[in-house]
Amino acid sequence: MPKLELILVRHGETDWNMAGFFRGHEDVKLNAAGIAQADAVAEALKGRVFDAIYSSPLKRAVVTARRIAMPHEIAVREKTEFLDINFGTWQGKKEAAVKAEHPKLYEQWMTNPWRVKLPGGERVKKAWKRVNSGLREVLFMHGTGCVVIVSHRIPIKFMTTYLLKRPRKEFYNVVHDPCAISVFEIEDRSNCRPVVLNDTSHLAGLGLGKQKDF
Repeated sequence: MPKLELILVRHGETDWNMAGFFRGHEDVKLNAAGIAQADAVAEALKGRVFDAIYSSPLKRAVVTARRIAMPHEIAVREKTEFLDINFGTWQGKKEAAVKAEHPKLYEQWMTNPWRVKLPGGERVKKAWKRVNSGLREVLFMHGTGCVVIVSHRIPIKFMTTYLLKRPRKEFYNVVHDPCAISVFEIEDRSNCRPVVLNDTSHLAGLGLGKQKDF
């Protein structure tokens, strides 16, 4: 039976990632390393034939997606469902500052985030529903072929957890580094087999070292 190859890619590195700032809906651009990472993904995937490539509308994701799409001469489809989670008042603040200002909520975010409502931002449950509704739309539209989704750390945790049919509350256990690649084979829009998860082998030549899950 024909299958869909679904590829999840997290956007490349930004200065805010490296400095420990919460990003969310802030439209932070890729740094030089992030651009190099995106180009490495493009090189790794150039042998595929893409049916579509979707991206969060934020420029760190869009630029990553466009660089991946360039060898294929295919337009990137921006999809708001794949936006990062809205961190509200945490956006633009360092992790250490948030931990000091909201110690109890930060501890919950780190240990049991499923019930968290980010101050001035989204409920985690609502963000999960938004992201995976978008994913289901993509799966409905593309039963076969090869489709790429470029998104952010938390949305990719959500999608990976959903595709693996793991309990929703375990999403935080998923690790997906900047410009890492996860590949799933999906049959009949529901039967999903992970081929590779959080593959960073294509980034080895960049000499960037181990990435923190942030």
